[in-house]
Amino acid sequence: MIDIALESMTIGDVLATRARSHRDETFLRFHDGDLSFGHVHQMSNRVAQGLASLGVRPGDHVAVMLPNCPELLYTVFALSRLGAVAVPVNTALCGNLLRRILADSGSRYLVVDARYAEELSVLAPCLPGLAHLVVRTHDASSVPLAALGKPAVALSSLLSYGADTPRADVSFCDLQAIMYTSGTTGPSKGAMVSHSLALACALDSLDFLDRWGKTAYCPLPLFHAAGLWDGVLSALLSGSPLAVADRFHVSRFWDDVRHFDAQVALSVFSMIPMLLNQEPTERDKDHPLEVFYMGKSALDKPLHDRFGVRSAECYTSTEAGIATGSPYGEWRLGSCGQAHHERFEAGVVDELDRQVGPGEPGELVLRPKQPSIITSGYYGAPEATAHCFRNLWFHTGDRLWRDSDGYFYFLDRMKDAIRRRGENISAFDLECEVNLHPAVVECAAVGVPSELEEEDVKLFVVAHPGSGLEADELLEFCQKRLPRHMVPRYLEFLDELPRTATDKVAKHLLPRGGAR
Repeated sequence: MIDIALESMTIGDVLATRARSHRDETFLRFHDGDLSFGHVHQMSNRVAQGLASLGVRPGDHVAVMLPNCPELLYTVFALSRLGAVAVPVNTALCGNLLRRILADSGSRYLVVDARYAEELSVLAPCLPGLAHLVVRTHDASSVPLAALGKPAVALSSLLSYGADTPRADVSFCDLQAIMYTSGTTGPSKGAMVSHSLALACALDSLDFLDRWGKTAYCPLPLFHAAGLWDGVLSALLSGSPLAVADRFHVSRFWDDVRHFDAQVALSVFSMIPMLLNQEPTERDKDHPLEVFYMGKSALDKPLHDRFGVRSAECYTSTEAGIATGSPYGEWRLGSCGQAHHERFEAGVVDELDRQVGPGEPGELVLRPKQPSIITSGYYGAPEATAHCFRNLWFHTGDRLWRDSDGYFYFLDRMKDAIRRRGENISAFDLECEVNLHPAVVECAAVGVPSELEEEDVKLFVVAHPGSGLEADELLEFCQKRLPRHMVPRYLEFLDELPRTATDKVAKHLLPRGGAR
């Protein structure tokens, strides 16, 4: 176990410490090979030296748009070494949504996989602040770097630089990343994350799940906090391996668990119903897995009855890490646990920020007890930051209730966001794209119940009279402009959208069933 002092260590410090103590031991496992702590340390230093040669300096924002691969982690660790700020980008983004995040984040550099090069060649001229591209490709000749509209080099060329640790003055409280979260009544926002916040979440994941010394399996994208913090950084802190898949494959899940000998699986809520919906086999309990995190405790019994595995639920957010949880094995059905008493004071308040009693629903609010373990705000959005931190509390935007013993129970999101297949979708972003169709007057996106425990997207559309707009045409439009997880499953045309007295769309009045 490593001695972690969150008030003095950076991510780069932890990697260097672990590389000394566990140099040749396995850190990351991919289907095509394992990587040791020492190897990741050296490769991250090489990438850091290479990025510095391109002009990356402390405080620079560097967007990272890579699939689950070693280079993504080399890059994130390299940036933490340089004191630069990583901006992980969802690889499904395209068009205006991608352009907006690259521009909004103030990213001067972009590390990107070659498969997205064509999209970038179109967007690059619209991004005057973007100074340089670093492209991951196994065949540099297959990507015309000069045609991308910006100065570009192959990522592989950075690996030839020296492996010495760069000299940079980096503090635990410095900005380490800008992580984009779903919007509320506006576009998705970039939560500013310190080294301490990311490491605190990783450390708490280990403690709440008793994960020390265990191998974890991660089929989640590493551009999200769950994969990067609860997965990679937790493994870094524990000195135990993390197995990384390219993505979640329901048909391959248990074979992967057996192959990697994993005791812990990182998940999103929708994964468990998908596994339970598979046909039973004689090998359902023939595996080393002990617990799903983040599972859903309401599914703990069917999961345990069939697979012999437990399901642990905590309250987590990109802005605050793990705010509530329960000691391993001491879960209450349907509860996301108690407040993490060393880290946070937690409460449930009404619309006027008055505390409500046990059993009464309200908004979960948090107050940190340690420095730099909660977001410092939303990048470039001072009004949104002030709104979330009003009355000296961080307002999560989620509705919960608390029992008399201090256990919290999640009810729903108060914000205008949709949770689908582990992705948080900004309804605002989705609606802005659909409104660009010339036959659309306006639209409204909502989440509707899904058989996979989370939500599906339903879109209500008001079309111009006489336009003849059909559902198939609009869906095709969406498929070309939106990432797959944002494309509506259901469409419904209306003559007009319901309104409030202040002329806002009254989404609570929209019919949630009976859609195409």
